[in-house]
Amino acid sequence: MSALPSYLLLIRWNALRMKGFLPLAIVVQALFAFGIVVGYPLLFPELDPRTVLFLATGAPAITLITMGLVATPQMVAQARTEGSYEYMRSLPVPRILHLLADLTVWLVIVLPGVAFAILLGTWRFSLDLQVSPLIVPALALTTLTAASIGYAIASVLRPMAANMISQVLVVFVLMFSPLNFPPDRLPAWLAGIHAVLPVQAMGEVIRGTLAPASFPLTAGSFLLLGAWALGSFGVAWRVMERRG
Repeated sequence: MSALPSYLLLIRWNALRMKGFLPLAIVVQALFAFGIVVGYPLLFPELDPRTVLFLATGAPAITLITMGLVATPQMVAQARTEGSYEYMRSLPVPRILHLLADLTVWLVIVLPGVAFAILLGTWRFSLDLQVSPLIVPALALTTLTAASIGYAIASVLRPMAANMISQVLVVFVLMFSPLNFPPDRLPAWLAGIHAVLPVQAMGEVIRGTLAPASFPLTAGSFLLLGAWALGSFGVAWRVMERRG
């Protein structure tokens, strides 16, 4: 069987395997968005326009990032535990197609939550966002990067360790990443770490495409995400090829 039919069949198989997870994923993403857009403003006595934009554009970024960095390694770890991961690897198709099909399904899974977060933010703060056409590659690259990193984590670590790391990442993304606030509020050492990690760049490309008039968009953020996407994809692929 050629590559394209195999790829499409793997997408269908993965989608059927995860159909029970989709409603839960949408609910979890909606709760993240609701907590950020409705709950976070309660922490501020007053909301200036810039803070409002950070919250409105940070909500879709956080819902997307947490699904990739947290849900992906948990689902892959579960697949390794129950044996479906090894079954898929035993099929007579190139293993890179398994990885590509998985990432494609994750891209589809996160879209409803991201759309809900954007709509909720614009409604809650009465915003008129001038969305850039670059939002499509920005969302695709952010999803690919986050899911590839999550996949690499689950491929390298044992399932229990991957689940624990994913829980730590929730705290890091929500509390210590400049997604709902500007990076100049971070300590210098943490700002330096975020300069090379992908989370800040994910927030920058999404903010810069949802509100381009307020947040400048640089090629550096896209290049950094591209490097992380290629590197983590390569790690996951190498591990998948090496184990059998």
